[in-house]
Amino acid sequence: MKFKWGKMNANMWGMVIFSAVFALVYKFSLWYAAQLGEVRSFVFGFERDIPFLPWTIIPYLSSGVFFCVVFLLIKSPEALRVFLKRVLLMTVLAGIGFILMPLQFSQPKPQVSHTILGALFWLLDGVDDPYNQSPSLHVAFAFAFWTVFRELKSPWRHIAAVWLMMVALSTLTTYQHHLIDVFTGSILAHVVFLIIPSQPRTFAYRNLHIANFYFLAAWLVLLASFLMAEYFGTGWFNGCWLAVALFITGFLCQKYRIGQLRREVIRISVFRRFL
Repeated sequence: MKFKWGKMNANMWGMVIFSAVFALVYKFSLWYAAQLGEVRSFVFGFERDIPFLPWTIIPYLSSGVFFCVVFLLIKSPEALRVFLKRVLLMTVLAGIGFILMPLQFSQPKPQVSHTILGALFWLLDGVDDPYNQSPSLHVAFAFAFWTVFRELKSPWRHIAAVWLMMVALSTLTTYQHHLIDVFTGSILAHVVFLIIPSQPRTFAYRNLHIANFYFLAAWLVLLASFLMAEYFGTGWFNGCWLAVALFITGFLCQKYRIGQLRREVIRISVFRRFL
């Protein structure tokens, strides 16, 4: 897939291409869900206890700002191609999921008394609908953003990491998504990372590619654990520990610290046996 840029800046072309595809896919899937007679919801039992935090509308809406900034931060043409391919594929695959498995958010939002925050929720309600739930593109895009922002120097890299985590968590605390959407959004992101690796599969980036396999497996195991807890009330504890082990393995691969892997696995095994 080759992109040929005109006189306009390549980064601006990338933003325009993404915006057009996103608007087309997202709006069509919204329209499709609205035409259905009944759209189901999938809610874990404990989600009723997730608090509604009006102030988290700020990180939630900041996802759009991130998209403008991230295109400006990408310096090399190859990095731009990789990022654009990834977010386009995420959008298309999510759109297919929205159509094949339409879901809607089922919990009503409490009244927001704060003037500014209430205006932000009013703005969100004016452009969005309770459909296009699973997978959450807010979550998937947060992972995509991190592939660019992790190249920043401290402290900006750490600030970006914390803020992107807030973006993902805000999908729950603004009552825009259910937990299943967060899981599937995370799975979608890592599937796309594996399909479109960030760099040629040279030895230097081999561990980064392998790490994404571990992260994908961890999210799948975590989702399976929560589903088992919901439907069978058992098996979730061991599954969560396996997911933690996979996350740690992926992190060590990503940081090229494979020598620490055995020690970390031993620590998890000992701690689990103690519990």
